[in-house]
Amino acid sequence: MEYDYKQAVEMYIFRDNVDANTHDNFISQSELGNLLQSSRWSQIKSNWGHARVGVFDGEAQIAACLVLIKHLPLGFTMMYIPRGPILDYSNVELVEFFFKELKQWSKKHRCLFVKVDPPVLRGRYQHLGVPVIFDAGSEALEHLEAAGLKHIGFTVGMSATIQPRFNMVCCRDEFGEDYLSKKGKKNYKTAVKNKFLQTVYVDKSGLDDFERVMNCTADRQGVSLRDREYYELLLDTYGEDAFLTLTYMDIKGEYEEAALLRDKCLADLEACPETAPKKRFKLEENLASYTRRVNEGEANLAKYGDKQCIAGALSIIFGETAELLYAGADNDFRRLMAPYKTWFSAMETSFERGCKYVNLGGISGYKDDGLQEFKSSFNPYIHEYLGEFDLPVSTLLYKPSRWMFDKRKGV
Repeated sequence: MEYDYKQAVEMYIFRDNVDANTHDNFISQSELGNLLQSSRWSQIKSNWGHARVGVFDGEAQIAACLVLIKHLPLGFTMMYIPRGPILDYSNVELVEFFFKELKQWSKKHRCLFVKVDPPVLRGRYQHLGVPVIFDAGSEALEHLEAAGLKHIGFTVGMSATIQPRFNMVCCRDEFGEDYLSKKGKKNYKTAVKNKFLQTVYVDKSGLDDFERVMNCTADRQGVSLRDREYYELLLDTYGEDAFLTLTYMDIKGEYEEAALLRDKCLADLEACPETAPKKRFKLEENLASYTRRVNEGEANLAKYGDKQCIAGALSIIFGETAELLYAGADNDFRRLMAPYKTWFSAMETSFERGCKYVNLGGISGYKDDGLQEFKSSFNPYIHEYLGEFDLPVSTLLYKPSRWMFDKRKGV
């Protein structure tokens, strides 16, 4: 199926059957390209239908878009464009042409409305309230509204939109131990200096351990996270572009060292004369520390065995960006600061594999968001997107269908 309209520009052609390779080549080479617009993302959202549409100027592709299609009762649908479409938003003719054709095409699928989440920044910040750029998307907003889209607004909360409107993104040129925050550097060094922590990079062979730390995080936060099947689907779908970063604790090794140090300290105390009170005080302090480590080690050996994964992260690379999609940690080992080593290592690997950016994921727009403190350790910029838009397709049913969507939101 192909539509050829020449009102706005001479040879713009809208196509709804773009093959995956053509689509991905265009997406990956665009500065707006992202994982959620990759063709393989439709395999992750397998409970939705999908289509790859685009605009061509002659043989040259100038717009691409992965559309997810939700089938509703009575043969209706609603559509969702995650972080797309990918096109030049400064080109008002192209924007209007694309959405005019998309609307006509979506009517054939009995679509009620299309939810659009353009990958356009409104602002970029060093910290919330400290802009590097701001109001950068005003032209795109104007062009989108001129094309008939309704802006949902500059929302702040994480749950207000399907994808978070605020993301933390690290740049390769501003990454490294020297760029860590003061607290981040301290905690990272604590983890790195611990010889009983080992960080490895694995494929889905590490899924059992990754699922466990994710469940630890879900239990601690009192939330429901994805299950093992979902993580496995991500790793299978993206193959070599997906990897797990896991940090293990050598519980037995740490316990044995602590026991040796405790026993030596006891012997030194017995040999220490009463006339050396400062030395005795120091030895007693050390003994208390070693004894605490031994007791903790005994408990951990009984609960976990000789070795345990205590932190993990799942990353996927697409184009110039790695998405650190999921991460978890075992709170029983929080004093070891393993998440700092795990995240730093995952990011370091992504940059070594050629990425220019690592997206650490979403945060809320509130300054008191606790998640921001940890992610801020790695010197990210905060990217604020324009947010979501609706493209009404059914004049009669748009408002009631939008109300139902808000009641049952989830993608």
